[in-house]
Amino acid sequence: MRKMIAVAAVVVATSANAAEELKFGDVNYFLKEGQFNVAADVNQTFDKYKYQGTTLETRGVLFSTQFAYAYNDQFNAFLGLDYAYDRETEDKTNPSISDRKKADYSSDGLANPILGANYRYMNQNDSRYNVDFGVLARINIEDAEKGDTNITNAKNGNFADSRSSLELNARTGRKWNIANEWQLAAGAVYFTEGDTTVNDVAGDIKLEDDSSFDLYVRATYQYRPVNEFMMLLSAQATQVGETQSDIKGGGKIESDSHLDWDFGFVAKYLVTDTFIARINYNISRNPDYDIKTAGTTEELSRRHANFFGLGVDFLF
Repeated sequence: MRKMIAVAAVVVATSANAAEELKFGDVNYFLKEGQFNVAADVNQTFDKYKYQGTTLETRGVLFSTQFAYAYNDQFNAFLGLDYAYDRETEDKTNPSISDRKKADYSSDGLANPILGANYRYMNQNDSRYNVDFGVLARINIEDAEKGDTNITNAKNGNFADSRSSLELNARTGRKWNIANEWQLAAGAVYFTEGDTTVNDVAGDIKLEDDSSFDLYVRATYQYRPVNEFMMLLSAQATQVGETQSDIKGGGKIESDSHLDWDFGFVAKYLVTDTFIARINYNISRNPDYDIKTAGTTEELSRRHANFFGLGVDFLF
């Protein structure tokens, strides 16, 4: 009888470990040595805010790609590229403009490329939780330009950020049974100094952007009722640090720190053992904050944003 009980205990323990095996598509999945991962997304984006009595809406398409390679079971590196296409900003305060396109401006182009690496410090097969550490750099490769809407002579900008940045992050999580999984993440992002040109219709304005510091935390839950189908929910809070830009020629632009919230949903389908198709949806509902320009304070309000689209994930 004792032998039977011992054998049964071993079988139960083995089954539990098998049920918690991390698979391609899981939130806590970590690339194995020699594996190569390619992910691509195309999302329709929408942003809206009100500033100085003007309501602006921006719509566009964002193409995102990421390429990752695992040097071993504990270390991988990746490259990310984002490109904005047909990203138009429209002044919604003047609906009577006869030729609307003349008042719109575009902000297309390449975002700052991403270079990063991840290290798996603990694995749930050996310990109770997965623990990862990561580093991520966004590198400015072109001058940042901001557009300006005007009834007769709008001026375009681009999608670049004037400042490079360095992010350090940590993640912990666990897949506790065959269907349920969670992950918690936290990170700090340091933005370097940079230069921006505001393509104002009254004359270009040159800005010297100071460095700043952001912090974020993110919680993720994924439900995988069957191997082929997954549903992911996430929530992220980002403490955006106070920023300041010096106007060449005199004056400053100062933006207050504020707390932004992002909520995401992803539905994923495992087409083959190495190919995932997904549907993305994200929504942001963010607080108002003040911007002080040359001694005058204005409120940036009614800040809403969302995106939705499709993505693919390949494992080689």
